[in-house]
Amino acid sequence: MIPSALARLARSVAPRAALASLGVVTLLLACTTTPKTKDDSLCSPGNYVFCRCRDRQDGAKLCKDDGQSFGPCEPCESYDNPEGPLEPGDPTPDEPLPDPDGGQPDPNGSCGDGVVQRGEDCDDKNTNETDGCDSSCKLAGATPQKTVGCPGLDVHVWGGTHKPTLAGTTANSGNRKVKTTCGSSTGSTPTSGASSEDRVFKVLAHKTGSMTVAVTDTSYNAFLYVAETCPSDDVEWIACANKVDGVGNETVTLPVDEGKTYYVFVDGALPSNLDTTKLKGNFRVTFSIP
Repeated sequence: MIPSALARLARSVAPRAALASLGVVTLLLACTTTPKTKDDSLCSPGNYVFCRCRDRQDGAKLCKDDGQSFGPCEPCESYDNPEGPLEPGDPTPDEPLPDPDGGQPDPNGSCGDGVVQRGEDCDDKNTNETDGCDSSCKLAGATPQKTVGCPGLDVHVWGGTHKPTLAGTTANSGNRKVKTTCGSSTGSTPTSGASSEDRVFKVLAHKTGSMTVAVTDTSYNAFLYVAETCPSDDVEWIACANKVDGVGNETVTLPVDEGKTYYVFVDGALPSNLDTTKLKGNFRVTFSIP
């Protein structure tokens, strides 16, 4: 083949080879750079999102570290009241919680640093799951030592969807009484709480408003009261609840000021039928400021 013919052949082959190479590169890029679609089921680890329980109570659930699953809808979720489906008009998991200055944790906070930040019930800087404050900075433990006497177990209430709750028992605890008995117009026997053991909580309100303390899931004749001080005995209550004569729940609501501490006593009372087996037992206490 003469040189001029070779040159023409080279010029005709080179563009086709270049185009073929470009096609291979384009195909490789298409295979390696295809954008991933967003999975709406994923969550941001450490963030709380809105949820509702079956009875339509508002709650919040924590996105776990795997970014794909959530903790329980607190504080309302239970075996008998599981998380329910959201309905039209409810906030979606992608939206912030209804009360941004109350329910959500501090984005700059860190559980376990010993400093209680917004959204934390407590922070005792350890990982003991039974001493009243667990490794997630939530109330935990049925018989925390700090609840036996004054000043009580530290509880921080931020308001909104943040509702610290603890399941425990009054058995094997300390015993205080109130100066003025607490009774009810519905016929419950006035009581001083002197005949039964109690549990003490040191509650710091982070919001001005009306705080509700509810004692539920009781197995005994519950008696509930709140004070501004925590003496070893003869407590002067500012609010009390002893409406049920016998096994039953109790709830008390009182005005609170931001930055002020209140002492909550979960106690027991002797029923009018003098059934001493109902002086102490199991309970769940929940603190909330709307």
